[in-house]
Amino acid sequence: MPNDADMPEMPLFEASAEQFLLELLDVPAPSGFEDAAAAKFAEYAGSFGAESTTDRVGTAFATVNAGRGPRIAIVGHVDEIGLIVTRINDKGFCKVGSIGGWDAVVLPGQRVRIMSTPTGGTVLGTISRTAVHALDQAARERAPKVDDLWVDIGADSGDEARQLVRVGDPMVMDVVPRRIGLPDSHRLASRSIDNRVGAFVALEVARIAKDRDIAAEVVAVGSVGEENGMGGATVAMYGLQPDRTCVVDVTTPGDTPGASDLGDLKLGKGPIISRGSTLTGRVVDELLAAAEDAGIPFQLRAKGLRTATDADQTIKAGRGMATCLVSVPARYLHTPVEQVDLRDVRASIDVIVAWIERVAADHARSTT
Repeated sequence: MPNDADMPEMPLFEASAEQFLLELLDVPAPSGFEDAAAAKFAEYAGSFGAESTTDRVGTAFATVNAGRGPRIAIVGHVDEIGLIVTRINDKGFCKVGSIGGWDAVVLPGQRVRIMSTPTGGTVLGTISRTAVHALDQAARERAPKVDDLWVDIGADSGDEARQLVRVGDPMVMDVVPRRIGLPDSHRLASRSIDNRVGAFVALEVARIAKDRDIAAEVVAVGSVGEENGMGGATVAMYGLQPDRTCVVDVTTPGDTPGASDLGDLKLGKGPIISRGSTLTGRVVDELLAAAEDAGIPFQLRAKGLRTATDADQTIKAGRGMATCLVSVPARYLHTPVEQVDLRDVRASIDVIVAWIERVAADHARSTT
């Protein structure tokens, strides 16, 4: 008999699922402009027979096993941080403002994709600042602010620029998702890992719940507006009124230089399950028990105040939603080179499915 070392490693995801993740990561959809990401979410939901709907604010829903057992919502936000055109000057340069929380230090020199109103397509540009040769010593040493930057779209005048873009047009970094590391590495670098990864997890959980015919109504929720106040998840919970909610997001581990104060949380060691004051203790305990019984690796994080995720809103929406939080460890959040280990994504899916199976079984016993 061959030993484990002789066996070829099984792929973490079906080829179609991983291809969808790469496509979802590449869709430009900053907060307030999420339609394209919601449409991609619905497209994948339709591929496995989920019922797809969208609410008034743009949040996407994919429901399986409707009307069976408890209703469980799995929430991952589809919006990302970006920039927005605030002014076009007479020389054709665009001033910009932030959509979500940027560290402006990472922006100069980036390429951008602008979701153009005048053209109805994509306009490319570069984020620029005065060349270092022309800066005095004080300016060189000062960290740039978003207000110091402009976007060059190759226009020679304001009139030419206005044929390409309009004030209020959003943009994202022009970064393509890529595997990094050794050929067999599970590391993936991209913008929008925060939080298309969570939306992907939600959809995969729903797909598996349908395939396994789990006796629970599972609703994958692609919420909007998380980066600008978490309004999408709040509205969604008022409408759904689920019995339990699991929010899936990303969180910073402590395994990079300068981040050791965040503890020993690492990439590749499983999802991070939070315990804290804005989460429902009994539901978190269910999640932990399910992970332990299934032998799925996980990490723990304490949140004494808020989680800074949709969970802070879902728990108090409507009559109050019993809420837990599963976070995929991800490096370099709110930069164009966010990094995740796909093994953690796989384990996040597995632990949530195990939890749903546990909740469904408990519900069945309580109603017989």
